Amino acid sequence: MNPRYRFLMIFIMLGLVVLIAVGISPNANSQMQMPDPRNSVQALALDTNGTLFMGTFGNGIFKSRDGGLHWEAISEGLGDPYIMTLLIKPSREKTPGASKSIIFAGTARFGVFRSRDEGLHWEHVNTGLANTQVSALLYDSRSRLYAATGDGVFRSEDHGDHWTAHNTGLNDVLVRSLIIDREGSLYAGTGGKGLYKRKSSQPNWEQLTRGFEGDRGLRENFIRVLTLGENGTVYAGTFDGGIYTTRDGGKNWNDLNQGLVNQSIRAILVGKDGILYLGTGRGVFTRSPKDTRWSSINGALEDLNIQSMAIDGEGHIYAGTAQHLYKGSTQGDWAPLTEQLFGAKKGM
Repeated sequence: MNPRYRFLMIFIMLGLVVLIAVGISPNANSQMQMPDPRNSVQALALDTNGTLFMGTFGNGIFKSRDGGLHWEAISEGLGDPYIMTLLIKPSREKTPGASKSIIFAGTARFGVFRSRDEGLHWEHVNTGLANTQVSALLYDSRSRLYAATGDGVFRSEDHGDHWTAHNTGLNDVLVRSLIIDREGSLYAGTGGKGLYKRKSSQPNWEQLTRGFEGDRGLRENFIRVLTLGENGTVYAGTFDGGIYTTRDGGKNWNDLNQGLVNQSIRAILVGKDGILYLGTGRGVFTRSPKDTRWSSINGALEDLNIQSMAIDGEGHIYAGTAQHLYKGSTQGDWAPLTEQLFGAKKGM
């Protein structure tokens, strides 16, 4: 599909999702304040110094140095405000005045942008990138950068300056998520063809087909989220079939869906002591390694349409939704952080 039309479809679908999430029909009274799809928080990233970066689907990127109390727009040179993913490569230098972290933004239309000064300036880094719809970015232990695109996976060995296709056996498929395990194997979650794996010792991708049968007996082919957990466990979140996990490199998968009232998985976090957090279409759920069911921690969370999540070193949870960014904890004491940026909440 032409990338321009694919982006248009994504934008229309996101707008409808926002309207449905807040209970507003497209034919509702025109005087009622409508949510702005551009405020949807699609990406979150935390630097090692505590700086929080937030990517929206239409309003570019913002950063906060105080946990979301104050925000700064950082979009100079950013040629596409439709952000799909953010990645931070922390600086290894510890001396004063050392170079800052490298920040990457994957966009819906114009590929990858890079900043070396905490987002003050952005540069376009797309040489060799055949498809510029970038939904995930990943570094491996050898500092090789991977991009999930509308036409497979691409790799860069110079921090994005040049890209080459990394698609043998994968072909031109929409890739939505990427993860690398402790053995160096890559996993690619696709939008329609399930999950693929590429071992570090082999040149080809292999499709993993077992264990992804959903409650309706259908195979779950849309893998939206991938996360690496403790002891090499891999978690895969699907479009509407819940969450699956493997402990043997993808040979066998089991679903972890008990207690979920919504199986549209948008984010998977692994916190301290192996506690899991899920962002879904109906809020945030948590589960400890000893539990067999998920528990809702929505509490005061007013917008349950989760789009992205992050967790800081103190255990604070950030949940990006279709309207705002919230900060909370396992007690459900959520508070909006973006009212001054995005305006009043629904119904106001």
